[in-house]
Amino acid sequence: MLASSDSRPPAPDRTPTAASLLDADSKHASLDLELAKPPAGPDYDDPTDWTAAPSPRKWYGKAWAWLIASDSVEDHGVGPLPEHARTDAHFISNFTIWLTMNMTISCFSTGTLGPLFYGLSLRDSTLVIVFCNLFSCGVPAYVATFGPRMGMRTMGIARFGYYFAILPALLNVISFIGFCAVNSIVAGQVLAAVNPGHLSVNAGIVIVAVISMLVSFCGYKVLHTMERWAWMPVLLAFILLAGFGARHLGSAPSFAASEPATAGAVFSFISIIVGFTISWSGCSADFNTYMRPDISSVRVCLYTFAGLYLPCMLVQVMGAAFAAAALSGAVPTWEAAFGDGSVGGLVGVAVEPMRGFGKFLLVLFSLGMISNNAPTQYAFSLSLQIVFPFLTRLPRFLLPIVGTAIYLPIAIAAAAHFASALSNFLGLLGYWSSIFVAILLVEHLLFRKGRFSAYDLTFWNRSSRLPPGLAALFASLCGAALVVVGMDQVWFRGPLAKLVTGPDAHAGGDIAFETGMAVAAAVYIPARWLERRSFGR
Repeated sequence: MLASSDSRPPAPDRTPTAASLLDADSKHASLDLELAKPPAGPDYDDPTDWTAAPSPRKWYGKAWAWLIASDSVEDHGVGPLPEHARTDAHFISNFTIWLTMNMTISCFSTGTLGPLFYGLSLRDSTLVIVFCNLFSCGVPAYVATFGPRMGMRTMGIARFGYYFAILPALLNVISFIGFCAVNSIVAGQVLAAVNPGHLSVNAGIVIVAVISMLVSFCGYKVLHTMERWAWMPVLLAFILLAGFGARHLGSAPSFAASEPATAGAVFSFISIIVGFTISWSGCSADFNTYMRPDISSVRVCLYTFAGLYLPCMLVQVMGAAFAAAALSGAVPTWEAAFGDGSVGGLVGVAVEPMRGFGKFLLVLFSLGMISNNAPTQYAFSLSLQIVFPFLTRLPRFLLPIVGTAIYLPIAIAAAAHFASALSNFLGLLGYWSSIFVAILLVEHLLFRKGRFSAYDLTFWNRSSRLPPGLAALFASLCGAALVVVGMDQVWFRGPLAKLVTGPDAHAGGDIAFETGMAVAAAVYIPARWLERRSFGR
């Protein structure tokens, strides 16, 4: 029964009060905060809602909240970025970040190994450097095109094969640890040459390692900002080094000029040069994932290639020239400084005529290694999340601290035997990197027809939906078997390496990366076809 009009309650007062307006504003603010949160789902690997936490009262809580909220500190890890988060339009950074990362004294050191370890003349060393870098820089340049188009880190792309991805990611982590150690040793040597007897190599290693950790702690934005300009003073330092060293470089062509290059020496130096740059393939998509996806892949590839090739080719040739001049015997001071393969000592004596300004150049060379170490540690933190998936629950910026704690004691221990450590390490880098890129490129170009749309990122971290990875694992093992028989290292020399130089030679003939890469690619094609037929994915 309906109530009569006399019994109806009075209409509520609709006039807004201050309290109701404040309540409405708080609801709108809550809605805005809710809309500002990243959407839940597979696009985000960190499910923690930091914005919903209560305001901290302690100083360390406030510092943590500031780190999470800061635009200058990146906490996003290995998970794919959605298109709305990819807004970086500084496409020239594809060039400048690689230019800065490779215009370093470590690249210079790599060039010195041709004359120092393999007795190659300046002419032969230059030919290897100029032509082999075309290949070894081209591969990571192509892999870099995955970043803007997919918003995915390199090892996340390799996760199309969930369990197999742990193996290359682990090797990537080991490679980055080795790279950072080698870089820190070079930087420590050069920094110690500034004031011999007062600053030790170990102290220089610690200084560079700590500064590199702080930069990589910040992440993408700070890295690109620093790398956009840091190459300029280092380039000036190299120009001045070449200018003041030119008076002695005339003796460089005389070193080993009358001795023909052996096949073994050439192949082994090729392995060193390729190992230095092709190893960037394991992280080259890590540094442009925030870029707008509409950028041309050709443009990304060309910018990245130029940023890799120009410094690697020029600085390595310069290193070979300085080493050849020192080893020619025409410059006793250079020969004495470089007798044990100390690049820091060689550079230090070359800039000695500039006195105080020469010491300033040494500081630039040493601190320039930060521009290589910091991005390497950044990539280390991302690969580590693939090796240990539970780490995706932590902000990315905590992981470079772990990397520094690992490689710092290694660098200090290896500093006494730097030249041999660098040679062996770069060779090993080329071995696994060549197998990795062979499988990655065959999968992309052949089985996915070169189409980025063929990757479904909604289940990038679900093993039940991804390929099992058996084909990739089998191809990797076959490639590794050929690596073993073709390698030439201090601790082992394979039978194929002996065939190149002859059974009586004691060293040379390293063809491991070529054989490993070719076999891995050839085996992966039928193995992947069979895997797709058997599992349907």
